[in-house]
Amino acid sequence: MKSIIITVLIISNSFAQIIDSLQFIQNANDTTINSDTTYIAPNDSLFILKISELDENSFSISREKIIKSNYRFAGDLLNDFPLSFQRDYGFVGYPNEILLYGIGSPFVNWMSDGISLNDRFNNSYNLNLIQTEDIDSIEVVPLTRGFLYGSYMYPVTVNFITRDFIPKQPYSRIRYIQGPNREASVDANFHALVSKKFLFSFDITNRIKDSTFRNTEFSIWQIKTRLKYFLSDEINLIASYNYNDYKIGFNGGIDIDSIESLTTDINSILYDEFLAPVNLPDDKIKTLQHFPRLSLLTNFFTWLKSDVNVFYRFSRVNRKDIFFDLTEEKVLGFSFNNKVFLKNFEFKLFVDYENQRQSARIRDDIIILPIFDTYVLSNTFNVLSFGGILTSKLLQDKMNISLFYKYSDLKKNFGREIFYSGTDITISSFGYSTNPTNSGMGFDLSFRFNDNLKFYAGGSFFDEYSISSTNKEPLLFQSGLSFSNDFLNTDLYYVYNEYLVHSSANYHKQADRVNGLALSLKTKFNFILLESQNTFYDSPSGSELYFVPDFSSRTGLYYNDFLFDNNLDLKAGFIFTYVGKQNFSSVETRIIKVPSVSRLDFSLAGEVRKAAIVYFIIENIFDKKYYLTPYYPMPERNFRFGIAWEFLN
Repeated sequence: MKSIIITVLIISNSFAQIIDSLQFIQNANDTTINSDTTYIAPNDSLFILKISELDENSFSISREKIIKSNYRFAGDLLNDFPLSFQRDYGFVGYPNEILLYGIGSPFVNWMSDGISLNDRFNNSYNLNLIQTEDIDSIEVVPLTRGFLYGSYMYPVTVNFITRDFIPKQPYSRIRYIQGPNREASVDANFHALVSKKFLFSFDITNRIKDSTFRNTEFSIWQIKTRLKYFLSDEINLIASYNYNDYKIGFNGGIDIDSIESLTTDINSILYDEFLAPVNLPDDKIKTLQHFPRLSLLTNFFTWLKSDVNVFYRFSRVNRKDIFFDLTEEKVLGFSFNNKVFLKNFEFKLFVDYENQRQSARIRDDIIILPIFDTYVLSNTFNVLSFGGILTSKLLQDKMNISLFYKYSDLKKNFGREIFYSGTDITISSFGYSTNPTNSGMGFDLSFRFNDNLKFYAGGSFFDEYSISSTNKEPLLFQSGLSFSNDFLNTDLYYVYNEYLVHSSANYHKQADRVNGLALSLKTKFNFILLESQNTFYDSPSGSELYFVPDFSSRTGLYYNDFLFDNNLDLKAGFIFTYVGKQNFSSVETRIIKVPSVSRLDFSLAGEVRKAAIVYFIIENIFDKKYYLTPYYPMPERNFRFGIAWEFLN
């Protein structure tokens, strides 16, 4: 496979001569700024249009930050957002859950270039399916505005912005990481102009790891290909296709009841890879995805910019849960984003539509009726939403006041089909329909005191999908203060969140509101760099906080400087992580008290002549035995190293 990749990249290098004569201007109205040094200098009238960022008030994680991170998968990159917490299962490749603003699945809307990625059957997303080398930046939308984006209305939205740039010559980058137990990751990325009108890119990823505890082996293959056509200065077309083939042994964690029946010293077996019994010794998760999309980007006038997207997503998941062992969905979608700039006003219009066809097969060991062989759910959903943001820019654009609104209409058609004796003859089918709707509105204000200090505050509320007239309208509020200069970057956040009521029995003791306070700090003095993310959550008296720790902190102290005549940009230091006490509700609805834990890691990333980056990390230096999620042991002390190399440029 490596030889095939290298051959493709070398052949593509022949396109270099085409590029010399093409120059371009970045669209002045496009706020998606890429810091990559591979752009050629503007010298012509051709406009290169990009898919717009979702929200200018978002917390942004830059490409520069991403490439110097010792991450395993896309979820690790969100550690830089202070109001995030990773529900870590300790096994490489597991679908770890990321909670933001105290909210997790199924109420987080994961997007890529403004298109929702969520598996609609469970309304969740496995972040292992994101190809990290294709990420340009990540934006976390403010809690008050998260519900505006996508077809559904959920309070949290995260958007992965993919890379879109013109290289001076064919660009290629390979990132290779090696770890214990045959853990390896290779990601090869390529961009080139194949003519003056066409930009081609290709990304292929493979990650693998052997079992440690029983039934934890992991592998994934991912491919993305993209072709961009510069029809004119005002119109760009993009066609892309994503493929994912994901497989992992899903053991359901350690069988703690079996250990308790053998010994009172649970820890003597819990952390032993060979002796620890698991709940699901043979279960697997297999995910197959196909995701083609077509985008039309237009900028006919300086005051008008529009993005139109059409996409189709096929997803098949083989996984045993309480009822099903296979789910399949086909989603056909459309989105339209329009920005209008008129003097001191800006108006954004969003229209989203999804047609979803879902099917699920009942597990063989669950008998519906003894004479029937297969029982299948077959559902069709149609969801249409539209919304807008009206922003008034005052005091020479120092103050922005925005009002926003969204309406969503969901038509659900539920069906059942029963098959007899393994044939494809339907013996019985039945179903029912519902038509829930919901809407939401809010406002916010941002004020820039000067080039260094900015303030933000906003609130919103929206009702849940319901056909009744007694909908709950949770209140969401966020405020924050950001300060930055040459020596200090800091963000202070406060959030108030009432969107915490879950329908599942597992969540029945969850607090119905929560307060969150977070501080992000980055400061550098000479060659000493300090980075710290700290979050505190609190619930009202009389209720308890579940699923997120009461306090968490991640602080890194680094040596950061240029060495060897500025040929090496080195960042190396220690990272201290602390996770406070948690209340966790298990599948059996037991409340498990998870004690606070801490960990110390060492991380090194050195960029050599802006062409290669060397990575090295020691995790869990003191080899602590602990877990964040009952009962999934965190990895013992281990080493990882790797390199990222722009080798054909």
